[in-house]
Amino acid sequence: MNFRNLLSSITTLAILAGIASAQFGGTVGGITTPPITFNKPAFEQTMTRSLDGNVMGYQYVLIKKGKVVSENAGGLAQNSADGNFPMTVNTPTNIGSLAKFLSGTAMLNLMQKPQSSLQYDNGLSLDQKLERRIWTTMPNAWINGMQPGIEQISFRQLLQHRSGFDREKASNRNVLGYLKDDDGFIFSQLGTREYANINFVLNGYLYYSYTNTNLRTYFNDLQNNFGWTDDQTDAVYRNNAGKALHNLMKARIWDKMTPKISPSCDGKYALANTAAYGYDSPNDLNPGEITSQIEKFGHCTGEGGYFVSARDLANYLAHFNATDLIVDQQGRNEMFNETMNPNDRLVWTSAQASNYYGTNFNMPNIAWSDGVADDFRGVIIRLPQDYYLVILTNSPDLSSGTLRQIGMQAFRDGTEHNFN
Repeated sequence: MNFRNLLSSITTLAILAGIASAQFGGTVGGITTPPITFNKPAFEQTMTRSLDGNVMGYQYVLIKKGKVVSENAGGLAQNSADGNFPMTVNTPTNIGSLAKFLSGTAMLNLMQKPQSSLQYDNGLSLDQKLERRIWTTMPNAWINGMQPGIEQISFRQLLQHRSGFDREKASNRNVLGYLKDDDGFIFSQLGTREYANINFVLNGYLYYSYTNTNLRTYFNDLQNNFGWTDDQTDAVYRNNAGKALHNLMKARIWDKMTPKISPSCDGKYALANTAAYGYDSPNDLNPGEITSQIEKFGHCTGEGGYFVSARDLANYLAHFNATDLIVDQQGRNEMFNETMNPNDRLVWTSAQASNYYGTNFNMPNIAWSDGVADDFRGVIIRLPQDYYLVILTNSPDLSSGTLRQIGMQAFRDGTEHNFN
């Protein structure tokens, strides 16, 4: 038997024994981790036991270095009151705030891969681009009467949720409300991490103006020439910016992936017969819910409302991690790495400290993002050695935090034999 056949036989035996073939160690954030084997059945047993029957429907995909390691789905995407069909890993599902990962990484992509010579900050480093003050890309309709201190907010702080915008804002929660009302921005909170949707609402709209330095002048001229109020100009700008955000993400990233993906923010009308509906519980017999950002706003937005399957979201993460299509290694390290203060992370929602992962993988903090939209819940988790896990559900019985705990425990169950 030659070496290649011998290696093939050893690999087959390892899989039959319930432990996948040895994986090479990985280097994440400049720290090298040892080689491990992965117990796929143990991982899947924990995932199935934790999810099956506890939500209306679920789907998950685990990838490593861009390739699927494990995937499964269970329960219903639509109950008997709707389409009555099962959940699969390809079922479009409302990913809620996980859309922030799409729009946030799209902004970094734009910074690293300029669209044209008219784009802001050509020739500057990514660090320098992130320090640009956001007001310099805003139309005058947003700047007029803006609360003092907002002029200090950088794109980095926006993507870090350190902008000073208050998530508990009491009154008008639209863009102009946050920028101009005295309860939307708290100067003393500038630089302090506080999660607020408005950060990625603004990131999504400013993605458009960042592509071309002339767009500010264009909308300012429109306002002056037509005598529009700030509210009227705001509506026109947001409509154009929201449509541009979707179209540019599609052209610059989604259509260049293999295979292509087609996230939709118009689930209620474009995906009514194929998407998962949201339900109150696993036993809910009432018609479910499905929403549309197009119906609500007339355009897509950067903070939520997209319908994406676990397989397509894992495909996005595969290109994010294993290629430079979306961001390169510098961009990934700017977002999160093992040597940074976890509160300095970009785009990722949270970072969970873990003794197990710190001791065994030199990864003391697990970065993850979550999505909550009505009855939908979801997480993406950055795990050691280039593993990423997506979990999506269509009932709220398990919180996003619980889904994160399930995913971390399942991966631990799949790797712990290496350290016993």
